[in-house]
Formats: sequence, structure tokens, C-alpha cells
Amino acid sequence: MFLQKQYFNNKLYNNILISCFLFFPQIVFAIETTNSMESKIQMLLNSHPELLVKYLESREKHHRSEHADVYPDPKFGFAYRSYPYRGDVTRDRSRPDTPGMTGNEYSIAQEIPFPGKLDLEKQIVQKDSELDLLNAEWIKNQFIRNYFETVLLKSALIREIQDLESLEKSINTGSKLESSQYSAGKSNITGTLRALNLKEKIKDRLFTRNTQLSELNAKTSYFSLDNTSFLISEEEILKFLKEKEEEFVKSYSEELIQKSPYFKYAEVSTEKAEAEAKKEELLHYPETEVFISYMQRRRKPFLLDSGPLNVSIMDNPEFSGDLWSAGITLRIPVWSLGKSADLNRANLLKVHRMQLEKRKQTYLLETELKTSIQSWMGNKQRVENFQSSLLPTLNRSITTSAAAYTKGDISLVDTYQFLNESIEMKATFHEVNLNRWLSLLKVLEITNNIIPEDNSHEK
Repeated sequence: MFLQKQYFNNKLYNNILISCFLFFPQIVFAIETTNSMESKIQMLLNSHPELLVKYLESREKHHRSEHADVYPDPKFGFAYRSYPYRGDVTRDRSRPDTPGMTGNEYSIAQEIPFPGKLDLEKQIVQKDSELDLLNAEWIKNQFIRNYFETVLLKSALIREIQDLESLEKSINTGSKLESSQYSAGKSNITGTLRALNLKEKIKDRLFTRNTQLSELNAKTSYFSLDNTSFLISEEEILKFLKEKEEEFVKSYSEELIQKSPYFKYAEVSTEKAEAEAKKEELLHYPETEVFISYMQRRRKPFLLDSGPLNVSIMDNPEFSGDLWSAGITLRIPVWSLGKSADLNRANLLKVHRMQLEKRKQTYLLETELKTSIQSWMGNKQRVENFQSSLLPTLNRSITTSAAAYTKGDISLVDTYQFLNESIEMKATFHEVNLNRWLSLLKVLEITNNIIPEDNSHEK
């Protein structure tokens, strides 16, 4: 019994080891692939000025917010007080007739903001920083979506151009054959003319698609600043989007709308408007400033009788030493208080407007999200229908038409008409498949789920 149990344990241990060796590398590879994809996206985002400008603006305001609640600096003063004017501005205090209040005054004053004012100013700048950060997230999602859209559209155009070039070669060969048969009297001129018309139609379509491809190649210079090829291939993007598609199907809920930068932007804007309204209410509260001063007077301990008798030293009961002063200054809103009702009403209207803006943005996002989801699901079903029904049916029709042409039942031009319809159908398939991924990208953009949020810009 013991040997059987030991054998069973060893067998189980070996099976676990084999499973680990078989599946662990695949798991690691999948994780590395995902991380590699996200790292490529982050590398692109962290080097492009369109995003760096907004992130730096947010960081700038964040640092300003740390300075916004600094207490006002004290004011230091110095003054020459009560010097007699004798035709000049000399500061000679030795003459006997110099007034006793003559001297040098040193003062210090400190402004005391109304309680809560500095905190509100800091809060407002912080909200500005948050708005810039959310705006950067918004631009980031749009940037990635435009980047992916450009890559996918470029790849779809390249495939369509290849199909058109292949069809053009076949039509050229067929046109020569049709012309030979017409010269030999085996066919009428109608087939030759139809082949030439189809050839010109394909040539014009090739010209249009090549022009569009050139435009996209020029557009890539905006995303790739060093004018190199794309860092991310179409295969990587499609694999990335398929993984996101599976994750979205599993985790979808109506609460995802609250992760949107658009929703958060409206929310923070409302909070900022409320803070600004509270700050402007404080404009009608008294502002205080306290001060203290020290006056160094002219030394005058006694007076001499300089009259004709010159009898003796005269008594001086007045204090002749240094003086100090202290006090408080209040700014009373005498004139502005009469207009405070208008300002308060304006602030209330602003807060109410931002609350309505938040509701409007919520409704717009919900509608746009539902529309994008329906578009994504519809295009996905169309792609499945193309793959399972339309394209196989069209391929069978082409094969049948080729066999019928071999038997002489139809003309060569009719066969190329089937090929042209096949190209049209493939182009439609590529367009529907592209719209599927673009709709999914729009959904991921709205819910802020394209890539995880990166806080490295805050460092």
C-alpha cells in the first residue's frame, strides 16, 4: 500500500512538472507579448510632443498648486520721520530747535488672508492640473486610436492594391486573347470593348488607392517623428485588439462610463466651479493686516535756557526716548458689498451650468458608447457572415464561371466580371473588418481601456 501511494505521488509530481514545462513558456510568452505591445505604445506616447505638452502643462500647474497656499510675505519698512525742512533735506538733528518727534522709524507689517482663502486658491490650481491631466488622457486615447486606424487602413489599402494589380494582369492577358479571337472572327467586338472598359476601370481604381496610400504614408510622419516605419505592425495591433475584445465582453458594465476622461473632466470642472464660487464669496469679507513699528528719536534729555538771563537748566517733563506703535488695518467692502448679489448669482449660475454640462456629457457618452457597441457587434456579425457564406459562395461562382468558359458556355469577359465582383466583395469585407476594429477602438477610447493608465509623467 505504501509503495502504491509512493508511486502515485511520484507519478503526480512528474505530470505536474511536465505540465509546467509545456504550458509555462506559453504563458510567459503571452505575458511578454502583451507587455511588449504596451511598452511600444508607451514608448511612442512618451516621445511625442502632442502628449508631452499636455502632461508637462499638468505637472507645471501641480507644482504651482504647491505654492498657491503660501502665506503672504511680511513687509519691512524704514522711514525718516518729522525732519524739519530748512530749504534742504538734510538730516541734521543736532540743532536745538529740532522737533522732539524727529527720528528714524523701522516697521514690519503682515497681511493675514481670510481663513480658507489660500486653501481655495490651492484647490483651484489643483483642479486645473487635474483638468489638464484628463485632457492629456483624452488626447492619448485619440492619438492611439488614430495611430491604429492609420496602420489598419494602410494595410487594407495594400491588400486591395495587390488584388487590383493581380486582376489587372489577368485582364491584360484576357484582353489580348479576346482581341486575337476577334481578329480570327471567333468573337464579336463587344467582348473586346467590355474587356477594355473593365481594364480602364481597374486602372482608375488603382490610381485612387495608390493616391490614398501615399497620403497615409505622408501621415505616418506625424506619428513616427524620425520618419521610420511603424513601430507596431498590423498583426500586433489585431492580436492586441482581439485580446481587448475578449476582455471587454467579460467585463462590460454600464459603470465603465465613469472611467471615461470625458466624464471625469466634466466632474472636475464642476468641482472647480464650486471652489471658485466659494473663493469669490470671500472677496466681500474683511481683509486684515497687522503692523508694528519702532521709532528711534533724536536724543534730547534736557533743554538749556538760551534767553538773556541764562539762569539755569530748564525742566522737561515730556518723554524724550524712543517710541513704538502697533495696530491693525481692515479692508471693509463698503462699495463692493452693494454689488455682491450680482456676483453671487453669477457664481450660482456658473455652478448650475457646469452641473448641466456634466449631465449632458454623461448622456452623450452613454449614447456614443451604445452606438459604438452596436456598430462593433453589427460589423463583427457581418465579418462572420462574409467568412462563412459570402466569400465562399463568390469563390465557387468564379470557379464555376471559369469551367463554363472552358466549355465555351460564357465569354472571357463574363468570367472577369465575376473576378471584378470578387474584388469588390473583398474590398467590402476589408472595409467591414476595419470598421469592426475601429468601433471597438472607439468603445475602448470612451471607457479609457486601451492601455493601463501610466503615472510616470507625474514624477
